[in-house]
Amino acid sequence: MGKPYPIIELPLDWDEANLDHAQRHGVTREEIEQVVRNEPDVYQSRKNGEPILDHYLLEGVTDAGRRVTVVALYPVTKIRDWGEYEMEIARPITAYDTPKGK
Repeated sequence: MGKPYPIIELPLDWDEANLDHAQRHGVTREEIEQVVRNEPDVYQSRKNGEPILDHYLLEGVTDAGRRVTVVALYPVTKIRDWGEYEMEIARPITAYDTPKGK
């Protein structure tokens, strides 16, 4: 049995780089935060059938009812001159309309 999926909560880790990338599919920062706040279903992200460490899919809805999938990194590891530390916060990578049938 694998580890349980994390509970992703606000606030999210935003900066210019991930804000731009996360919004490329027409989903706004506000909509991404609404999906997180509205208790999405959380799944392990996979590539070629293999789990991607610390990457999760959050499938949920915005306040307006738009079905959106958010790809997020959790937890976030920060690197400083004095070393690394892990933050209990999620960093959105991208977001897109959830494919029909999901």
